[in-house]
Amino acid sequence: MLSPELLAILRCPLNPSRTRLALEDNHLVCERCRVRFPIKDGFPVLVIEEAELPASCDGISKLPCQQEGK
Repeated sequence: MLSPELLAILRCPLNPSRTRLALEDNHLVCERCRVRFPIKDGFPVLVIEEAELPASCDGISKLPCQQEGK
């Protein structure tokens, strides 16, 4: 289980300056774009290649945080 202190400082690696991650089941979920990062052996895996994209998204470049400023 992740500590509340760690959850308070973790951010989505795709938009680390602003977007928090929420704990849902055994994943950390980006509060903005809903990308799901697994937790393996008690450690969050914040690597986009290991993450699950939302069903409505067909690629990383289509995520809201990747569309800003384009």
